[in-house]
Amino acid sequence: MSIAIVYKTIYGSTGKYAKWLSEAVKSDVFEMDDVKNDLLKNFDSIIVMSGTYGGKMSWVDFLKNNWEILKNKKLTAISVGAVPMNHWWSKINYFFVPKFIKDKIKYFKIYGKFKDKGKEIEKINLKEIIEYIKN
Repeated sequence: MSIAIVYKTIYGSTGKYAKWLSEAVKSDVFEMDDVKNDLLKNFDSIIVMSGTYGGKMSWVDFLKNNWEILKNKKLTAISVGAVPMNHWWSKINYFFVPKFIKDKIKYFKIYGKFKDKGKEIEKINLKEIIEYIKN
């Protein structure tokens, strides 16, 4: 199965995670702003990743804008942010993802770097995602 990781990063955490994940699952990796529709046709599985900024996850618009090409592929979405997946703020953000996308993706939320706290990200945060992709 051919896998592409498409990511958008602002502070760098998502970019690091994308690189680590790419190494673990043997995939190609692309920055979201550089991806053209024709490129997506070459992959069976697409993993989209972005930070969560002001309640907005860039991967949502990316999926909407490329849905005709992506709707029949295996899709995984990963949000990187300051709060865990079961936190009410994460639940609100995910609530606003369109149903047609939610019905098709496997969703994960992992911790990002806390810019003002000096806490770094860790590869171990990808463990569950790597296991899912490899199975």
